[in-house]
Amino acid sequence: MERNQDGMDIDKPPAHPPDKVPGTDYSAPAPFPASVSRRRFLQAGGAIAGAAAAAAAAAQLIGTPGAQRSAAAIPHGTVPNGAVPNGTALPSDYSGTIADLKHVVILMQENRSFDHYYGTLPGVRGFSDKQALTYQNGTTIFGQPDQSRTDQGYLLPFHMDSAKVNAQNAGDLDHSWPGDHSARNGGLWNNWVPAKTERCMGYFTRADLPFNYALADAFTICDGYHQAILGPTSPNRMYFWAGTSSGRTGNTGRDYTVQYSGVTTYPELLLHAGVSWQVYTNHEVGDGGGVNGWVGDYGYNPLWFYQAYQTSMNATTAAGRQLAIQGAVQPWQPSAGTPLGPNHVNHVLAQFISDCAAGTLPQVSWVVPPYEYSEHPSASPSYGAHYTRTVLEALMGNQALWETSALFITYDEHDGYFDHALPPSPETTVAGEFISSLPIGLGPRVPMIICSPWTRGGYVDSNTYDHTSMLRFLETWTGVRAANITAWRRSVTGDLTAAFDFANPDLTIPALPDTVPLIAQSDAAKSLPPVTTPAPGTQAAPAQEAGTRPRRPSRHRPHADVTVNRSAHTVTATMSTTGPAGVSLFVFPDKYQAASATPFTVTSGATKAYTWTAAKESSYGYAFSIYGPDRFVRSFAGQVVSAGTTTGQIPAVTATPVPGAGPALQLTLANSGSAAVAYTLTAHDYAGATQAVTVGANGSVTVSWPVSRDGYYDVIITANTSDGFTRRYAGRIGT
Repeated sequence: MERNQDGMDIDKPPAHPPDKVPGTDYSAPAPFPASVSRRRFLQAGGAIAGAAAAAAAAAQLIGTPGAQRSAAAIPHGTVPNGAVPNGTALPSDYSGTIADLKHVVILMQENRSFDHYYGTLPGVRGFSDKQALTYQNGTTIFGQPDQSRTDQGYLLPFHMDSAKVNAQNAGDLDHSWPGDHSARNGGLWNNWVPAKTERCMGYFTRADLPFNYALADAFTICDGYHQAILGPTSPNRMYFWAGTSSGRTGNTGRDYTVQYSGVTTYPELLLHAGVSWQVYTNHEVGDGGGVNGWVGDYGYNPLWFYQAYQTSMNATTAAGRQLAIQGAVQPWQPSAGTPLGPNHVNHVLAQFISDCAAGTLPQVSWVVPPYEYSEHPSASPSYGAHYTRTVLEALMGNQALWETSALFITYDEHDGYFDHALPPSPETTVAGEFISSLPIGLGPRVPMIICSPWTRGGYVDSNTYDHTSMLRFLETWTGVRAANITAWRRSVTGDLTAAFDFANPDLTIPALPDTVPLIAQSDAAKSLPPVTTPAPGTQAAPAQEAGTRPRRPSRHRPHADVTVNRSAHTVTATMSTTGPAGVSLFVFPDKYQAASATPFTVTSGATKAYTWTAAKESSYGYAFSIYGPDRFVRSFAGQVVSAGTTTGQIPAVTATPVPGAGPALQLTLANSGSAAVAYTLTAHDYAGATQAVTVGANGSVTVSWPVSRDGYYDVIITANTSDGFTRRYAGRIGT
């Protein structure tokens, strides 16, 4: 039996001739059912050829939060007098709460990191991130060490241009437990290239993924959503369905002799609670390469791994088989032939499409694709877009269904493709979050887009999530508590409800590109040269599209500041958070000490402390930074002035976030010495203008530093001292 790069078995039954299946004629000018077309599920243009214009239009439409927008493109905003922006009356039984949601549909695709797909999307934490981790040599996490680069010694993210190279079908990378931990490198995340090869730094743009970018512009994207475990498909999907991988770190594939008992999956809990649910997938024999990749589930349905489902599959009564039937754990059926081409997606989604049309969709639906529609390299993003669009089309084709539904679209893991955001990590004392002394997770960011009437408008949600957050959303909505999720994960991740505005639904149907031309171009791209890295001397930092986007409220409100003990020659950083969610923070030495990453978990209302012993340095020097979610950074550097010294310059700075109607960062600039200190305040990002503030002997001055419209700030404070005194405060205030 042959295995693919994920370690999954590849079955190769004889090929079958394509069959014609009933459904939409995708060769027709309007490739949507009339019921959707009437409700303005419009073609936004069709193809990569028009993507440059689409990118410019999107940047203009996204613009500044609250700016005027074209109603046909990205309508959003408040809903006055019980009407949505297009004048459609809200359903009479809408309450403006989560109770209006009646159907949750969950589609987990394969193996793409956030930066790989959306690093150039405007308004998200992507390639323009000025709060990215900076190393001791002055480079950032974007410049990954690469000994083969004779020009700079590091490799920057580079564009895998679908018009020039076979980027859509490039193939996968190492995304194993050992490979992910190798890239992590103890939390420094500076070993991507040796662990994953140079191609790990490749990324796509709007021109390559016009449907994906249009989807993000129309709905809400989460730029703080992480894979659950530093490992491949199977353990991540186990976390997605069960809240744990039961210690598994590798793939199981189609090896169904691996059966976990004593672990209760979330669908089982729903069944016992009387909440309707179904896993939708294709049951034909397939799961391999060639024509077989278009049917089956390729081992993507992890419920096969649990003894309860296989026992149910072999039960002798209808009631006994219910769990397996709903979980799509059923005997494989002979292939009906492989109806290749755009129509084939209707074949593998036939039951889901039928249930949507009939209005019989259960409360919770998991949709599991065959390999070729999964976006798993080298299954192209264009075929995945076509599959996703068909799922959306089925939901939107039934107006009553769409008005009460939410579709969650995410990816199980990153495939080895680079992402620059630091994943939360537990302290070594945290129980249940380590395997063989290595942290289980979280892993790199993966995309999550939520499509619903309550997530319309091109928003970004920057709260921290992982795959267990999907279970917690269901938990919040149904009242059925998920099992197996550790207390640590619950403390540092949210439940995805912050992405929704239930009080202001928008029932309009967005304009989305046609995906049929995209898959044709993807097929044609197979004749293009393979992906290569930029030639020496030609690489440049990737550019992120200009523009901001409206933001969902933050559940994170971390803060950190230092106190200096001049007698003990120590500098202590006290870390706290006042938000409802905890945060995972990391301390990195910037000088004097070897590079390291020390994690701290800070829960709401509590504090954690980190102490730097400057007495170890002959100069009493210190230099360290703290990084956290949603662009949080603190940097502290200088020298501790001995307690017996009262002359000269002795600078000290503290910061206080001030929330409310006029949020600001209050900075207190002090000097306990006899000589004046000249401070310079510089905006490293967001709002604020350079200021020079002189503080006399034993004095202090308070400055109110402005924040952006969304509450973000990033200010660097230096002093005219000889010790390199520096303070940097970056983060977000309020909602």
